[in-house]
Amino acid sequence: MSVIWIHEDAITLDHPAVTMAGEGAEIIFIWDTERHDEKAYSLKRRVFIYECALDLGVKIMAGHPYNVLRELVGEQTIYTAWSPDPDYREIIADLRDTHEVKVIEAPGLVSVPDDVDTKRFFRFWNRAKKSAMTPSHQVLESETA
Repeated sequence: MSVIWIHEDAITLDHPAVTMAGEGAEIIFIWDTERHDEKAYSLKRRVFIYECALDLGVKIMAGHPYNVLRELVGEQTIYTAWSPDPDYREIIADLRDTHEVKVIEAPGLVSVPDDVDTKRFFRFWNRAKKSAMTPSHQVLESETA
């Protein structure tokens, strides 16, 4: 059995981490008020995150993710989405000291060459819009071809 940790950087059940964990995995979202306070999240942002998590129909627990997962998981494998957030990456690194943690990447929203000028949105968008409007399965097929 395994646990899937859904965090605010990937609030979806369509993420490959959910599929890779297999049927019967317990899916949880951890509400971390201290993090939200530290990051000065507005009430609107907090409500948005909560409503997104609530729409998933998964167990929502409160506390620091590291503490909640350590207490909940036992010997189970933890599956979670990759995150660019250094806080989440630190939590994942700390959990790996005592647990098997599988961090799964999802296909990006857009596929943009590394040499694109991102200082001006219009220049970025001209290069990104082709892949942004392409269905995900077609992007995945083109990346693996």
